[in-house]
Amino acid sequence: MTDFSALLGPAERFRPAAPASWQEVEAWVGAELPSDYKALVDGYGDAVLLGHLFLPHPQGGDPLLTFMQEEQDHFHHAYDHHRDSPALALVWDRLVPWAYHDWNGDVCLLVPPIDDEGAWAVAVAFRQCPRIDVLKGGVGDFLTAVLRGGRGLPAGWPGGLQRWQSAEGSPLI
Repeated sequence: MTDFSALLGPAERFRPAAPASWQEVEAWVGAELPSDYKALVDGYGDAVLLGHLFLPHPQGGDPLLTFMQEEQDHFHHAYDHHRDSPALALVWDRLVPWAYHDWNGDVCLLVPPIDDEGAWAVAVAFRQCPRIDVLKGGVGDFLTAVLRGGRGLPAGWPGGLQRWQSAEGSPLI
């Protein structure tokens, strides 16, 4: 599991989401979400990462389930012409929005495994291109690559900004 404190500093949220909140989200998703993603949300959710990447929390000001439902509808309408791409065709209806980049409207998605032995991946749907990049590895691998070099920031994302900032008016402590 990724050590998010090495990437983002000490956890800023001191209470994880209530188990019932995660159960409601996972019931809608139809699967158990990856543990690294849930750890990220529990420790750093309802916040903005990298100056523009909104990371919702199940009990945040913009609750995670509502965010996922709304962003999935928007994503399916905006990117329907990618439905049959080889990397996404088998999981199109199960892609899960997990973050939104407010600088340019890009959406980060969790890509479920195709079979029981596979691992979750991350995709970035670029609004202005438009294209979708599917990246191997989970949320932890994605953030490590973005924050520690290697892959770097996705195209069009401004750099040099604060790594973590609570969402304005967040009810979380």
